Amino acid sequence: MTWIVRLATASLLAVTLAACSAIPRQAEPPGSAGRASFSGFDTIRYLPFTDPAGTRELVATAFVNESAECYDTLPDGTRRYNYLAVSGGGSDGAFGAGLLNGWTKSGERPTFKFVTGVSTGALIAPFAFLGPKYDDVLKKSYTTVGADHIFIAHSLLSILWSESLTDTGPLREMVASYIDDKVLADIAIEHAKGRRLLVATTNLDAEQPVIWDLGAIASSKSKDKLKLFREILVASAAIPAVFPPVMLDVEVDGKKYDEMHVDGGVFFQSFSMASAANLPEVIAAAHPDFAGKVNQRLFIIRNGRVTPDPKQVPRGLGGIAVRAIGSMFKVSGINDLWRLYLSTIHDNIEFRYVSIPIEYKGTTEEQFNEAEMINQYKFGENMGRTGIPWQQTPPGYSPK
Repeated sequence: MTWIVRLATASLLAVTLAACSAIPRQAEPPGSAGRASFSGFDTIRYLPFTDPAGTRELVATAFVNESAECYDTLPDGTRRYNYLAVSGGGSDGAFGAGLLNGWTKSGERPTFKFVTGVSTGALIAPFAFLGPKYDDVLKKSYTTVGADHIFIAHSLLSILWSESLTDTGPLREMVASYIDDKVLADIAIEHAKGRRLLVATTNLDAEQPVIWDLGAIASSKSKDKLKLFREILVASAAIPAVFPPVMLDVEVDGKKYDEMHVDGGVFFQSFSMASAANLPEVIAAAHPDFAGKVNQRLFIIRNGRVTPDPKQVPRGLGGIAVRAIGSMFKVSGINDLWRLYLSTIHDNIEFRYVSIPIEYKGTTEEQFNEAEMINQYKFGENMGRTGIPWQQTPPGYSPK
């Protein structure tokens, strides 16, 4: 029984038995997410749906007093900004990890001004942000793990009194082993240059996405910054009902509450700050003395497929659930590519995306299968090294 089938089964049980049990909590009052703060931290997160002005300010300040390492200077004096968005996709993130490392070997991988990540993309994002010196860590984190390094499945009976199908203690341990004080110190150095590392979670209480500025967290003086950094990465990858939510302690009007955070993929599987601000205007305002041209490129790594995968669906609850839920996740990712494409048109940004191609034939559909992740990593690495087939329009779009 795959994890998707178990999710469908558990969901049916949860609907039937919802009134039987609930874990006590001190939830923040409805509508107060915008006022919630974290003790010891300044502004470290943004609510793009309800506070677009705050999100625009995040983008604008990133271009003020930035170092030359934030952009490429082309022979004709043009400044080129490169942005990277790494999508969700579970264990398919092995493809993206391999692609990045192969891209390094090609000699063509740029330094990115913004790096954004969701779910497995959030786990990749810190190392994509820090660049080639962390390629070995990125490889290890996706080629030496299996399902037992991610979660422990609950028994069917215990699910009735649980908030998820699994315990993600192993995932927390893995994140802690890779994200340490040295990683945060390196991120803080890059943040000070004007580069930004951003990941998304979903605040289920507020029913809205949250964008976290991990560079601001890494740069803070709070003694709790490493703990919060790790918690956010785990939260971004917390598939609702499959993995337990991450409860974050907040303060609202001087009182302590908790917020329930899960996978950012509930709202979007990839995102870019191009949709949050008018980047040409922002760049011009930050650099009024620069009279040269500006070029921008958005690279999106879609950790999954965007092409149809025809197969015979067995007639039964399990087969139908697996196919339908899997298709919904795929289409969600495709819709994100369309949304990002439209934002690049508005801001005159070159659009580039890559996904797992139809010619890649996996050996299993099991999530977090170590052998399959190694195969995906090698496939992505070879693609990155020999030439990434970047697509310049979203799936299904033909401009001519």
